[in-house]
This record gives sequence, structure tokens and C-alpha cells, in this order.
Amino acid sequence: MSDQDRLRRAVDYVLASQLPSGFFRYDLDFLADRSAEGDNIVRQVATGYVLAEYYLHARDRRVRLAVEATLKASGALSLPVGKSWMQSALEHGGLLSLPIGRYKLRAGLGRMSLLYLPKGDGKLISQDGRYQRAYLGATAVGLLAELQYHQATTDNRFGDLRSAWVKGLMSMWIPGRGFRIAPDSIDDSPFFDGEAWLALAYYHDLFRRDEKVASLLRSLDTYLMARYASEVSTGFYQWGTMAAARRLKTTADPRYVIFIRAQAQAYLDMRRSDQWRGYNTCAGIEGLATAARVLREGRDGDEALLERIQARVHEEMEKNRGLQIPPNATRMAFADGVYVSSPRLRDFSGAFLEGRYQPYTRIDDTMHCVSALIKLAQ
Repeated sequence: MSDQDRLRRAVDYVLASQLPSGFFRYDLDFLADRSAEGDNIVRQVATGYVLAEYYLHARDRRVRLAVEATLKASGALSLPVGKSWMQSALEHGGLLSLPIGRYKLRAGLGRMSLLYLPKGDGKLISQDGRYQRAYLGATAVGLLAELQYHQATTDNRFGDLRSAWVKGLMSMWIPGRGFRIAPDSIDDSPFFDGEAWLALAYYHDLFRRDEKVASLLRSLDTYLMARYASEVSTGFYQWGTMAAARRLKTTADPRYVIFIRAQAQAYLDMRRSDQWRGYNTCAGIEGLATAARVLREGRDGDEALLERIQARVHEEMEKNRGLQIPPNATRMAFADGVYVSSPRLRDFSGAFLEGRYQPYTRIDDTMHCVSALIKLAQ
């Protein structure tokens, strides 16, 4: 079976799993015959982002309608957010970067309404209408979904939402650092830093006259590339590499190539624990495939690193391809002589499992593989 066939089957599964809400069937443990985790808004909205990426790759009207439904649902869950001039002044003064007393600092700022205002021009996606659950990553991938939808269709129906999400992300930026996890938090995370960096980098590539975003990115680029110069966080790697590649496209600044190369080397050198377990590694492939493309297009001729990346991608994808649930399956082998039988397998045909020995699938397992297959086809 070709990768294009695998890709189409995965997308067909995702489209069939879309619910009336605009989001998607989240997960299933085939042994327990039930969902094993609570829903996750970041992964739900990210499904729309990857579908939009696929729509850029293959203009399938079914996919366009699915992305529109997810964007509408995400917009309906978006809360207004802003900040006072006092909050802005304290943030620019470096208050949120203090290394000690952070629990008391957060509590004090919250009591004085100096963490956020529940009004303003910005918007953040919240799973349940609470600002505590308005996780930055959901808005970042929502913005990515809209940007790719707009790029593919030139349809500006979500333009106001795009602008509000950009302002929401900017309101969560810690000057001189990364992004706060949520409005009631003062902490950042590699995962959300990477997603937000990619979202704003993609936005600025399409809308280059926005000087406020351009200014923020100049500071953010410097901080994130210094922080992760030789450190690889699995929550940051693919997002950071994709963001740096987008910034390279926008600016042609060679420092982004240097960062992408350093990150790829660090990722390849990182010790792989429990390799025998056969975990789904499509997320990492998104980063490696992006790095390989940048190196192929470059002029520095780092052939040795490119060969290492390609060998790793080949090895990992041989395993990842085997994690896709085949058509009309009612039984799958998980080890020599060990099988799992379930009539539900047929309902998940085209989805990707979480691992070689894990009879479990979650929506992001499939979407990371969809994105990886798209990038490998480019």
C-alpha cells in the first residue's frame, strides 16, 4: 500500500469520526471497549489544523467542510481576554520571570486581577467556558487551522476570529520569554511555546504588514532559539522546527537553518528508551521531515546530517505504517501468537494506534501520522 493510500484512508477515518459538535471521536481502548481518557481541547482543535494542512495538499471538498465545522465550534468556545495597563507594565518589568515565590506571586496577581481581564479584543479557546481551561495550545492550533484554510480557499469568513486569536496569543506572551500556559497561570511550557511560535510565524508569513506581531517574533525567536539551542524537548521539537522553517521562509535569515540543524542533531543523538515497545513516533517525524526539506533546499550541503535524518525517518516510518488499522479488521496481532479481537476495529479502520503493543487509539495518534505523511510527500 502506498503512503498516499494510507493518507487517504486516515483522512477518511477522521472525517467519519467527526461529531455534530464539529469535533471528533477522541479515543478508544479496544480491550476495555471504552474511552480511556477525558477529552482534550488542544488535540480536538489540532485535528482541524491537520485537516486544513491536508486540504492545502489535496483539495477535497469534504475536508473543507470538516475544517469549517471545527473552526465554527472553536470560535463558539472562545472567551474574550485582555489586560490592563498595569498588568502590561508589570510584565514588561520582568515580574513574571522571577524564579522564586511564584506560587504566592500568581495568587497575588490573581486577587488583583493582574493575570487577565475577561474582556478585550483577544480570544482564547476554552474547553468548558472557564479561563483556567483556556489553554494556549488550543488557540495556537486553531489559528493554524484558520490560516491554512484561508491560504487554501482565500475565504475570509473567519477573518475576525483570526484577528482575535492572534491578539489572544499575544496577550499571553511573557516579554522576553515564551507564553503562559493559560490566563490564570504565570508558567510556560515547551509544548505551548512551540505551538504558539509556529502559529505566529505562520501568521506573519501570510500577513507581513502586522508590525506588532513582527516585533514580538523578533524577541521570541531570539529567546526560544537560545533556550533550546542544544536541548531537545519532545513537546517542543517538531513545533520548533516547523516554526523555524516558516521563519526561514519569511526572512531568509541563515540562523534559522543553524537552529534547525542543531535541533535535528540533538534529536537524533537523544537516547531512545524502550525502543522495543514500538511507540507511535509520527510527531517526531513531522520535525525530522521538515528538517530534511530545509537541508535539501539549502546550499550548505550538510549531506551527512541529511543522510542520518533520512535513515531515521525510514526506520521510524516502517514501524509507524504498521500501526494503521487495516480495512475491515476485526482482529489485529500485537505479538507472536497474541491477538486482540474486537468488532470496533472496523469502525476505526484507517486510524493509527498509539503503539505496537497498545490496543488503543487517540485522535492525535492519527493526526500526527497524517501530518507526517503529508510532509514526506512534499
